[in-house]
Amino acid sequence: MNPLAVATIALATVATAVAQDSHSHSHSSECTAEAITSARNACDSVADVSQLKCDNEACHEALHSLVEDEVRQCYVDLGLGPVTDLDYYVLLDEFCHGDGADPADLAATGSTAATNSTSSGTGGTSAAFALYIILTHYYVFILHLPSQPSISETMYAGVDKYGGALVGEGQPDGSASNTTTHSSGLSLEDAIETAAAEETVVVDVPYSYLEDEDDPNSVVSGVSKVLLSAQLNPEAGGLMWVEQNSPQEAYKNVVAMSQMTSMLRDKDRNDCYDRGIKRAIAKFKTEKGRAPIVLDIGTGTGLLSMFAATHGAEHVYACEMFVPMAEIAEQVTAANHPGTITVFKLRSTDLKVTPDKIQDKDPNTVYHLPRRADMLVSELFDSVLLGEAVLPTIRHAMQHLLTPDAVIVPERATVFAQVIESEPVFHFNSFEVQDKTTGPKLARSDTAWQCEGGKPALPVHFQSLENDSTFLTKPTKVLSFDFTKPTTGAAKYQETTVDVVTAGKVQAVLMWWEVSFDEHNSVMYSTKPDAQNWQDHWVQVVFPLVGGIQTQVKDKLMLRAHHDDIRIWFDVESLPAKDSPKKAKRTVVSEKPPCTCGLHLICNAERISMLTDTARREAYNSAVASAVAELTKTEPLRPIACLDISDGSLGALLAASHKQVSSVTSIESKEVSARIFDQILTYNNANAEVLNSGVKGLLPEHLKDEPSSVDLLVGEPFYYSMQNLPLWQAFNFWLRRSAVDGLLHPKARVLPARARVLAQAVRFKHLHQCFGAVGNVSGYNHSWFDQFQDEYYTRNFPFPAYMYPYEQASEVVELAAMDFTQTVHTVATKSSIKVKDPAANAVIVWVEYDLDGAGKHVVATGPAVRYAKQLIRFLPPVSHAASGTASNRMVESKFCFDSLEGTIDLTFEAN
Repeated sequence: MNPLAVATIALATVATAVAQDSHSHSHSSECTAEAITSARNACDSVADVSQLKCDNEACHEALHSLVEDEVRQCYVDLGLGPVTDLDYYVLLDEFCHGDGADPADLAATGSTAATNSTSSGTGGTSAAFALYIILTHYYVFILHLPSQPSISETMYAGVDKYGGALVGEGQPDGSASNTTTHSSGLSLEDAIETAAAEETVVVDVPYSYLEDEDDPNSVVSGVSKVLLSAQLNPEAGGLMWVEQNSPQEAYKNVVAMSQMTSMLRDKDRNDCYDRGIKRAIAKFKTEKGRAPIVLDIGTGTGLLSMFAATHGAEHVYACEMFVPMAEIAEQVTAANHPGTITVFKLRSTDLKVTPDKIQDKDPNTVYHLPRRADMLVSELFDSVLLGEAVLPTIRHAMQHLLTPDAVIVPERATVFAQVIESEPVFHFNSFEVQDKTTGPKLARSDTAWQCEGGKPALPVHFQSLENDSTFLTKPTKVLSFDFTKPTTGAAKYQETTVDVVTAGKVQAVLMWWEVSFDEHNSVMYSTKPDAQNWQDHWVQVVFPLVGGIQTQVKDKLMLRAHHDDIRIWFDVESLPAKDSPKKAKRTVVSEKPPCTCGLHLICNAERISMLTDTARREAYNSAVASAVAELTKTEPLRPIACLDISDGSLGALLAASHKQVSSVTSIESKEVSARIFDQILTYNNANAEVLNSGVKGLLPEHLKDEPSSVDLLVGEPFYYSMQNLPLWQAFNFWLRRSAVDGLLHPKARVLPARARVLAQAVRFKHLHQCFGAVGNVSGYNHSWFDQFQDEYYTRNFPFPAYMYPYEQASEVVELAAMDFTQTVHTVATKSSIKVKDPAANAVIVWVEYDLDGAGKHVVATGPAVRYAKQLIRFLPPVSHAASGTASNRMVESKFCFDSLEGTIDLTFEAN
């Protein structure tokens, strides 16, 4: 038998074995691994692979161009269904792992992972490894791959500013970002694992191939950009990632949903930069007798560059790392200041200045600036001031891009703080409230209540919390930053003694900042509540505290403000008045404490507030108790088995506290969450098991104590990757419930039993101004930017509505209903919303859960709660002529959940 035939038979044997593994939850991989090794050895004998040597990148193009069609057909032949684009790219990533990526090791990993291949978003790890085996048939084309390909990953629109995430954290070298992107360098698998459902994952896949197979010098190489977006997996819930056909549409979505319109419409911000840059350039000309070269880092649409050009800069060099925004800046600046502004699609840390001496030039280096810049203008601030890495960015620019005496605009910043009592803020971070409740505890140790949660910074519109908060001290300056002399990156803190002016409990610190654009403080911008016109891109920040010091008027507190390059955090101590002179200060080294309870690692502020909400928890506890009582009444001697198919395992914890429930199994989509909740259940002495897996293919033997069926199916519903998408969470629960229908006892209880999608038309006071076309900004035409804003009212925006003042403009209307006691089916409805206010500008959409099906225990995710976001859909602007017809204005809605595709479509049309 010739070598090709031997290899083909060996590969067929392996493919069959792996396919069987993918369908059977088998944990035995020894035979499969041995077969793979034999198959690869057989393939090695097919041809003299040394004559076909190529690098990693060539592997990608070879696989695409030579075998893609056959691979997809083989995938179907194996019974694994049509191969998704994501499966294909995951396969390529795995296949090209560098130190070997030994097939035996991969097979062992793949078969062991089969139990986790149900709804993890990758389309099935074991299935991907079966595809790997098919591609091994073509091993003769690619030889032994020496190293892993460079697959860079970006997730757009992923920073949740209300979750405590900082844009600057995770950025390489602390370089600044003007976009909501995660750091690159993750593998595709890691990218998908960490991406949220609303994010777009952008993968740069290098390729290389021979244009002429007979000419080894005809290598063509490049980078293929693949955009992946999430949708619900209709077979078993969870996310599956599909390739987007239009990168332009994805980028339009990112720009349309960004804070850029809010910034461009912030007249106070724009005026401050305009005046600050004008004064700086005028002063430079007076002192130097010439116009400055200006560097603009993080240019956005190029507004600051245009200010500089208007006020007499010799030339402006601008950089923007988010390529679609950089392209917008190129067009906007060219339309308003042709020839004066050069935009680079780069990070500032990638810019190079041409050396003064010819002999110092590197012929292989691309230089961007003809000489060092005389002035730096930038807007690298977030709500926490430092989160966009303003300090390391300026520090790098001073070392590599600016003259020694360069002018920095803005010049300085000051941080102000107040100690407050605020129950809502306290509940955004602390689980201490449980110490006063009965029943199981969300804790894995006796010391969990003392955890500070890593001292998160939580941006908020503080006016929305002010009625439930008390100012215990007056505003105090706590930190100062001179951007002309940026500090080193080492963490520090500064202590300030403050007087208590109102008695209360120390629960948080409120922070805001102020920037000065010149040495005389003649141009200032502040994020203090009500200090400037309303905007949404810079808000106040609260820092929850633990301990709850009780204070009286005239007590003294030590307010300690910490910072490093990108973070600020606080702690507060009680001081006897005699021990410390007023406003005594010192600066020492500081470190930010880690989370010790585990829950802060997996829960953002909203989730913590959700878990600690007494009324919500009591509703779930009562509903679980009622379900257990009904099951016991029906068959008092039969043990009750419970299955929790929601992330977070709250239902499992509550069910396990009932002695009638003999066993509990909880399914967690994230490994770290599975570990933490396993520890929590153990601490509560629960007879429970936590599985890090999906639900597809679950059998009784996979469950705790191997019950014959499940009597109680529970879920909140909550899913980490969908927590900004309330509708997705509801329908995901329904899909998962349907996937385990075969496990359920005929009389099983499902909790929640039903759900409704609700909507209400509203008139936002400000929020609607943060999106849409901007037209003319400070005299500069932004029509090119506006092309990315069309139809912003067709996009779903996740916002906590309670933070944004609004008036109700209609009654609450039901858009759709779900019966979780039945298996999933398509839901298509039409509804009419009668609008009472002609100036209504949005519709708020949320989900209400009927836990027991009788309306006794209802939990909603609507605008009245602080622990959830709602879906906001803006309405098209109404002309003045039509604004007086309130009595007959209607908003028509169409809702469709396609259970076969896993898609949710929602449209609103206003007359």
